[in-house]
Amino acid sequence: MTSFWLILGALVIGLPGAAFIVLQMINQHKRQVMAYEWSAQEVVRRGQRLDEMEKLTRGAQHKIAELTRQKIELEAQVAKLEKMAAEQVAKETNTKTFSIGIYNQEVRRAHMMGEKHRQLDDKWGEINYVELQATSDDEVRRVIMRKFPPERGFVIESVQEVRK
Repeated sequence: MTSFWLILGALVIGLPGAAFIVLQMINQHKRQVMAYEWSAQEVVRRGQRLDEMEKLTRGAQHKIAELTRQKIELEAQVAKLEKMAAEQVAKETNTKTFSIGIYNQEVRRAHMMGEKHRQLDDKWGEINYVELQATSDDEVRRVIMRKFPPERGFVIESVQEVRK
């Protein structure tokens, strides 16, 4: 088909016109080849850049994993040190740990009547256990009665020292 147009062009516009058309076609082909070569080089360059980025990402992920592991280890050490400090303070101040059983009489009464207490959760109808650091049984009762006042229906069921 192309040769037909060349022959027709040579007859109609003469040899210089046909040569011009051929040169234009050659230039167009060269531009297409150059664009393809550039495109192929760009694909290779981008592929190399992707490989570099993947390598950097893997390195960053390894570093993050290592730092996370170190963070967990440090948090465990901090918790251990805090526990040791609390034990030492307790030993020096002669404080003990007490377990206090407490419930709310108003919640129990409402529950028996098939109602709900207007302010407190139903769990307060059962005995709840709270731990507290104090030097004596009396101090525990004073602190608990301030936090859970008897006039609001709270009843201290038991106070026991926790033995380690």
